[in-house]
Order: sequence, then C-alpha cells, then structure tokens
Amino acid sequence: MAPHSRSLLAATTLLIFGLPMAACNVDVRKHESDGKADVDITTPVGNVSVRTNVDTPDTGLAVYPGARPLQDEDEPESDDVNVGNSLFGVKVIAAKFESADTAERIIDFYRNALKSYGDVTECRGNVDFRGGRPVCREKASARDFQLVVGPEDRQRILSVKPHGTGTEFALVYMQTRGKN
Repeated sequence: MAPHSRSLLAATTLLIFGLPMAACNVDVRKHESDGKADVDITTPVGNVSVRTNVDTPDTGLAVYPGARPLQDEDEPESDDVNVGNSLFGVKVIAAKFESADTAERIIDFYRNALKSYGDVTECRGNVDFRGGRPVCREKASARDFQLVVGPEDRQRILSVKPHGTGTEFALVYMQTRGKN
C-alpha cells in the first residue's frame, strides 16, 4: 500500500471512529449521602441516563400505606433509567419497599390499583409476552409473586416476596418504543 493511501486510510479511520467519540459527553454526579452516582452519556447515536435513589419514582402507582424504602447498602432504593435515540428507547423506573404487613394485603392493594391500567395478570413464576400481552409461566418453587398489567411496550409490575416478618416489594414501570 502506498504511503499516500495509508495516510488517507488512517485519516478516514480517525474520522469514522474518532469523531463520534469526540462528540460524546459523559456527566457523572456523585451523591454525597450514599456515594452512588447519577450518569448521563450523550453520543451521536443515542443517550443513556441513569438516576439512583430518586425521591419520588414515577411508576404511576401510589406507594403502599406505611411502606418504607428498602434499605440495601449494595443497591439503590430506586432507579430511573433511560436508553435510546430518536428511533428506539427503553425507560425503566423501579423502586423497592418493605412493609410489616403481609404479602396478601399488599397484593390486594395493588391488584385494585393496577386495574385502572387494564387486565391484571397474576403470576408465581416468570412473565412472558405473547401477542403483546403478559402470560404467566407458573413456577411452584418461586418465592416472588407478580402482578403485571399493560402491553409489552408499556408495563407496570408489582413483585412481592417475604422479607423477615414482613414483606418486600418492588414497583416497576417499563416503556419501550421502536422495533426490537
């Protein structure tokens, strides 16, 4: 390969791979209270935004009366994650709580709350989607019980399991857009 061709190839490679990297922006803001961080990454092909320990996570569901954010030193109490660009995207908002009440009381509370979003699927096991609707794959040994409502591109989920003498539960809102 001629020296001129090598220089042209090197310059082209630098433009193709280097220019998008130069256009990236990474912003990290560390929380003083818990040492965790919020991160925003902006690139020419898409963006990523991660927020932890969100004060009022907007899952579209009220927090069960008397519940407290679940304190776990390794994981945040709540997350708000957005990944995408103008063609596709995923948004997940999740928050974990604990309550002294039984799982049955919490499930009854959310069963009624979730009805306003459509037909509620109840599941002890894994939830899949067929035809855009939630379908339960029962698993008798599962400790978690889930309530799921909404189409595959806009779900609200309650996951409940025993926690000491009370109950641990998570509220999740997941929205997708674009073709997978």
